Amino acid sequence: MDPLSALKNEKKNENAKAEGLRAGLSLGTPHSTAEDAVTASLAPPTPAAVVVATPLSAAAPLPPGTPTAQAVPLPGYAKPDIQVAGEKPGLPDLAFPGLLAGEKVVEAIKSCSLQVQNPFCEVPGRICITPYRLKFMTPKGGLRKDLMWMRGVKYFDVPFGLVETIKDEKLVTVTGATELRVTITCKDLRCLIFLLKSEQEARLLLESVSSFSTPGNPAMLFAFKHYDALRKENLLQDQSGWSLYDAEQDYARMGVDTPLIPSPQCPWRVSELNRQYRLCGSYPSVVVMPRRMPDQALREVAAFRKRGRLPALSWCGGPELGFASLWRCSQTTEGLMGSKCVEDQSMLNAIRLGNGEAERDLLLIDLRPKVSAWVNKAGGGGFESYPKCRMIWGGIDNIHVVRDAWRAMGSAVARLQDAQVGSWLKDVANSGWYDYIGAILSCTLKAVTEILTFKSNVVIHCSDGWDRTAQVASLSMLCMDPHYRTQVGFLKLVQKEWCSFGHRFRTRLGIGDVPSSEYSPVIIQWLECVFQLLHQFPSAFEFSADVLLRLAEEVFTNRFGTFFCDNEQERKSMEAHTLSLWSTLLGEDFESWRNPGYKAERVKLYPSICQANYSIWEAYWFRFTARGDVPEPSSPTSPSTAAEEAPPAAPPPEPEEIEREPSLFSPAELAVAPTKPEPTQIFAEDDDEDIFAKHSKPGAKEAKVPALSEVEAKVETAEL
Repeated sequence: MDPLSALKNEKKNENAKAEGLRAGLSLGTPHSTAEDAVTASLAPPTPAAVVVATPLSAAAPLPPGTPTAQAVPLPGYAKPDIQVAGEKPGLPDLAFPGLLAGEKVVEAIKSCSLQVQNPFCEVPGRICITPYRLKFMTPKGGLRKDLMWMRGVKYFDVPFGLVETIKDEKLVTVTGATELRVTITCKDLRCLIFLLKSEQEARLLLESVSSFSTPGNPAMLFAFKHYDALRKENLLQDQSGWSLYDAEQDYARMGVDTPLIPSPQCPWRVSELNRQYRLCGSYPSVVVMPRRMPDQALREVAAFRKRGRLPALSWCGGPELGFASLWRCSQTTEGLMGSKCVEDQSMLNAIRLGNGEAERDLLLIDLRPKVSAWVNKAGGGGFESYPKCRMIWGGIDNIHVVRDAWRAMGSAVARLQDAQVGSWLKDVANSGWYDYIGAILSCTLKAVTEILTFKSNVVIHCSDGWDRTAQVASLSMLCMDPHYRTQVGFLKLVQKEWCSFGHRFRTRLGIGDVPSSEYSPVIIQWLECVFQLLHQFPSAFEFSADVLLRLAEEVFTNRFGTFFCDNEQERKSMEAHTLSLWSTLLGEDFESWRNPGYKAERVKLYPSICQANYSIWEAYWFRFTARGDVPEPSSPTSPSTAAEEAPPAAPPPEPEEIEREPSLFSPAELAVAPTKPEPTQIFAEDDDEDIFAKHSKPGAKEAKVPALSEVEAKVETAEL
């Protein structure tokens, strides 16, 4: 089977009308069950026309790799089943180290160049294309010495999930020659510019990258092929990562009343309303609600909240904190007319009261800027103006601002050059990236202080409750609960607050599809917030910053199914057909992201929100620059520890011989060294001392000023 040909044909036929095509041959494959299940779960709610391609004529000669038939039997998404006439000659011989199971070279461009901007040059090589990645390979000795860092940081290795845009240009150079250029912009700040020799090669590269990076159906991504290859080769390891997070077990640990461990004194209980995702499709199946609220009232609240995302408990402090808790939800839908919902007001009051008659008002943090909240209200949204509710604005901007700030930081990194002064600090400030980091940490500190200091409940929300809400909720839980600061606990936190509570990974990261206007690296912003906590409290976390960098990469690569979907309900169909990233991180890679300086103490963290205490996440921003090739310690350490563990310094490089310009003087003239002229002003030992001052320092010797005739005589001697 030639996957590239399959995807090319699927791209051509996915939008064709059923009535315009003749009946074709439908071929089943061993993978149809897995792909059918996933495609059905991800299909749009409105059924699309069934597309069936025409079988190719048997009389026509088929070039190697040509599909003999194609069938697209599924609504909503097209799924091709391909039979291949043969392999392209020479491709089976192409390989490179690090190929994954199910990965092989399916296309190659054997002679091209990569244009590098700094220093400006062209690197010759060839392009190998597999279903998983694009790999640019340079011949031995073909990479300049000052560009060897690019190989060290794997600059030439691009998984297709990281491709954001690809475009081709046909330019005419100054000499009149035609230059074919293909530019690939990546979601990790890389930009690769390939110079090709023919239009056929440019078309091949465009179609290959487009087909593998944006097939339109997540079920056609490499993770499925990779899993199937491992299964056939009996290489599947422990897949317990999919069951790492047990919601009832986690809530029981917090002291919540659950079927697993009853807790009658707790004011919160596990509700059965969303077991089949009928209350809210983007929420997890296990949700915790106030014990005071009946099921029918909860349904009314869900109908009043945007997308049905009613207030749900994220964390509880247990009896120690009087069951003080953190709740998350979406905005109300009151609109400008101010329509109210009695049940919604009753629910917030039940959260405020908790286990008794609380006198303190309920802190409700609307994470949006005030202006944005009013704009949303004009569009049918709203915010709470209930009695006994103290609402404050978080001032965290939306996904579009995050995307622009992230790109501005990328531009600042691209302009940075070690040999120039540059405008790095100015560019970072102008990006606003760390202003938004500060707003998130500020909201986190407010929630943590309210819960831990006053033992009161807190409700947070933004517009939909799956971007800014996920950021602040998970950061607050990191500060309040030492369990989530362990290695296993941190992965559970990501699975719970991001995957289960419905952060839209597929939409925000453009997984399997062309990035839309809703593309935004919200998860990257949150990972840098966690990095700031690691920087401020280096011994409080069992995991190191290495896992943050690993997550920042794997959310895009399409190797694992953990981040393929927008909510828990969709993700259920992925579990039996893809790998979980958690299995890999908890397996052979476990020790690679462990913090050796970790101290297991039950401490509460109150993060500093002052930007002077922030640190640039260099491992992320500089990883595809010459700076990124410099190895860093795997975990934050104190200066003394870092000094003890530092390897011996490498000997300084031999200075290169500098080619000098020819001298304007003859060898005879150079042989006679001129006498160095004496200075005409003699300064005291202290350069700040004025030798012409009337009063010298007590006890200091007076500097002797030579006579003018003596100075002139010395100057004449020097000139001779």
